[in-house]
Amino acid sequence: MKSKKSIKDIITSLNKQPVLFIGSGFSKRYLGLENWEELLKKFISDISNDEFKYEMYASKISEEDYYGKQAAIAKLLERDYNEAVFDNSKFDNFKIKNKDFIKKGISPFKIAIAEYFENINYDIKENEEIKLLKEIQQRNISGIITTNYDKFLEKIFHNFKIFAGQEELIFSNLEGIAEIYKIHGTSSSPETIIITSDDYKKFEEKSDYLTAKLLTIFLEYPIIFIGYSINDKNIKNIFSSIAKCLNQEQLEKLKQRLIFIEYSLENTSIDTHSIDFNNGKIIEMIKIKTNNFSELYRNLKEIKAKYSPRVIRDLRNEIYKLAEDSNPNSLVVATGFENLNKLDDTKFYTIGIGIKEDGYGIPITAEKIYEDIILDNGYFMPDLIVSYYLPTLLKTNSGGLPIYKYLKDYKGNISENIKNEITKRTELKDFLNKQQNNLKENYRNTLNTKTVNHIISQEGNTEAYKKIYFLEKDEINLDDLENYLKNIITQNLVSIKNNSELKRLIRIYDFLKFRK
Repeated sequence: MKSKKSIKDIITSLNKQPVLFIGSGFSKRYLGLENWEELLKKFISDISNDEFKYEMYASKISEEDYYGKQAAIAKLLERDYNEAVFDNSKFDNFKIKNKDFIKKGISPFKIAIAEYFENINYDIKENEEIKLLKEIQQRNISGIITTNYDKFLEKIFHNFKIFAGQEELIFSNLEGIAEIYKIHGTSSSPETIIITSDDYKKFEEKSDYLTAKLLTIFLEYPIIFIGYSINDKNIKNIFSSIAKCLNQEQLEKLKQRLIFIEYSLENTSIDTHSIDFNNGKIIEMIKIKTNNFSELYRNLKEIKAKYSPRVIRDLRNEIYKLAEDSNPNSLVVATGFENLNKLDDTKFYTIGIGIKEDGYGIPITAEKIYEDIILDNGYFMPDLIVSYYLPTLLKTNSGGLPIYKYLKDYKGNISENIKNEITKRTELKDFLNKQQNNLKENYRNTLNTKTVNHIISQEGNTEAYKKIYFLEKDEINLDDLENYLKNIITQNLVSIKNNSELKRLIRIYDFLKFRK
């Protein structure tokens, strides 16, 4: 459906600096580099004079190859290219120059690809678009994800830190801002290059961490895709991985923050585009077809930030280095800027400033939520808890979860299972099962005084939580209940884990204290 909005309307409505997701069309535009098919044909010409060699490879594969036609052709080409390198004297100088790489078992085909991109002339003439790109890298872009091997992005976004390949992404300390993630490898490390169907298979087998990282980024930032076709196999696979992790309601929240820029010589047009995964899940996005990239970059400059992403990244990095060297008894927490004034100022903290890290790569458990209700020590961001964790965790916690502490500061839409939780339990008796409701009156008749402290004195610290929920609302002193729960949890008198009765009492406390 065509939109009446302009590029300016869409870009300036973004609530924070976006992440750019960059494909080969970007390098083709500014460096004149080949697309995937053209790149394969170039390397075919190194080993064969047959002008139909590419078509011969194509005839040997299925159009429905899981990892795409080009990846399947690359697999066949790699085999022939490597044989040619070892058998043909034409490549003797290549072997001498790259002896160390070859001895390490790195594919000569990938070494040749890396060498080609390393030797490109990156000193391009600075036109208006290049000038604008250099300007927006200062403080208007949060980060970059790319499947490109070349170094054009490093030249433009020279203040950004580079992470290339899965291994580096998994084992490095990522700050999550002012960074470039080269997820399919880089020309400076040929072993990282992902190009054949076998490479993609290995990549997918180890992709859980990357998917979690991408999911966090997709939920945290607006994403602008540049240099891809809307039908690109890589993009569809990435969207498929994201869709598997989210329900349709969560996917709906992404549609105004996913922006796909598609090159077109025609007049700029804006509409919506949907990808249907045939499983009830659909990802929608804004699609902008244009050749006017200057307009895009100019409007990105209007997304203001007080500090540049590089400064924030460096600050975070230095502060977390301090955390590694500091007193091990210090408390390290993850929280947002707006929550800093809630920290206990009687304790020493080592604080990393930046993007919240209690996200999808490091999941928050139900037990952590229960603990935070009483100890207030999680410093969780309500938006993250309500929009993602509660809907997800409620699916596997049939008894419910404490929800009201986070709902009281939440302004967005809530999921259906949270709505059900609200309507299912509107008074204290709704938190008890049938057997407990039957036992309630008999127990109450044994009490001389119906208070929290009396039950504690009568039952003892380790058993009282199984009886306090028999009190009525006006009989429960919340301060006394809070003190009791804090005591048994901090003193490790009772564990929250696998303790349905303690969790029930914490849900009741949450209901009484935080429900509006």
